[in-house]
Amino acid sequence: MGISDLEETLRAKAETFLAQRPGSRAEHTEDVFARRFYLSPERVEVVNHLRRKPLAVFNPGAVYRDGVVHLFVRLIFDYYGYASSVGYVALPLEDLLAGQLPDPLSVEIVLYPTEVWEASRGCEDPRAHTWGAGFLLFYTGVGKLGEARLTDHKDVFFPALALAEFDPDLKLRRKGLVRIGPAGKSLLLPAKGATLLQGNAVLLRPSLPGVPDLGWRGRLDWNNLSIDQLEPILAPESFEFKVGWSTNAYPVGDGTYLVAYHGILRWDLSYRHGFALLSGDGELLALSSYLLAPQGLVETYGDRPFTLYGNGLFLHGDELVFVGGVGDYAVGVFTAPWREVLRRLKPL
Repeated sequence: MGISDLEETLRAKAETFLAQRPGSRAEHTEDVFARRFYLSPERVEVVNHLRRKPLAVFNPGAVYRDGVVHLFVRLIFDYYGYASSVGYVALPLEDLLAGQLPDPLSVEIVLYPTEVWEASRGCEDPRAHTWGAGFLLFYTGVGKLGEARLTDHKDVFFPALALAEFDPDLKLRRKGLVRIGPAGKSLLLPAKGATLLQGNAVLLRPSLPGVPDLGWRGRLDWNNLSIDQLEPILAPESFEFKVGWSTNAYPVGDGTYLVAYHGILRWDLSYRHGFALLSGDGELLALSSYLLAPQGLVETYGDRPFTLYGNGLFLHGDELVFVGGVGDYAVGVFTAPWREVLRRLKPL
């Protein structure tokens, strides 16, 4: 199957952006985050599934509201199949930061594969947002779409951007695929790592043939679940294979948003995180170099070595809280003084 006109247009935008964009980040890593708590899968008990003990609990989306952290964690039960669901648990923030959690910690599955576009590897890497009194999740549905539907081989699948809306009682209101392009002409392209900004502005990371993965911004049509007006805004540096958005975009109170990004280093394949400040429309205002990177046995050795993968970000007083996956098997809670992160953001 040849490349579509839309893919060709987006690829041309990416190539122009890469050619014109000067390097704006250094390879330097200055880890400013304290390690507050690790949650291993052995401490988790799933309350609404026949299999109570997951093999992996990681990459959690997080919403902080009224002193409570609402965690949406990715769960895997099968080593061979590696199929994911999303579990939910609510915890007082102070208990989470201190690691004073029930043992076992009860988690309820709220999102699991029910559609053909989730039928290979399920529901991955939620990014959680407040949605009225309920919640909204962007996630990756990994199943059979396009050419992937022509084979039943387990290793042929399509990672598609999806969206789920939940009532306050965690009842699923709707979920669906998010297409790329204008309504009526949109396509299903491999994409993931989306987060909301102001109104219908959104960040995402589509994958296009012939160019490395970039950070993009666009506009979400809520009715048709399509994203249009895509523009690349964050490029990989020469020392990175690719970049992507790591967390939800958190409003910092002055009309701007803070979001973590990740780069995959060429020399060790590690996932490292820096931070970006953006306008409500997704204009990139400032960037830091890496401020969080895997350290020590717990963070460097896992199902994916050298991998910290953030999904949740919020401010609590003067502390920035980053909740992420550790090695694709556990959850880590990390904090840094907000002022220390802020002063390392360099205006563009």
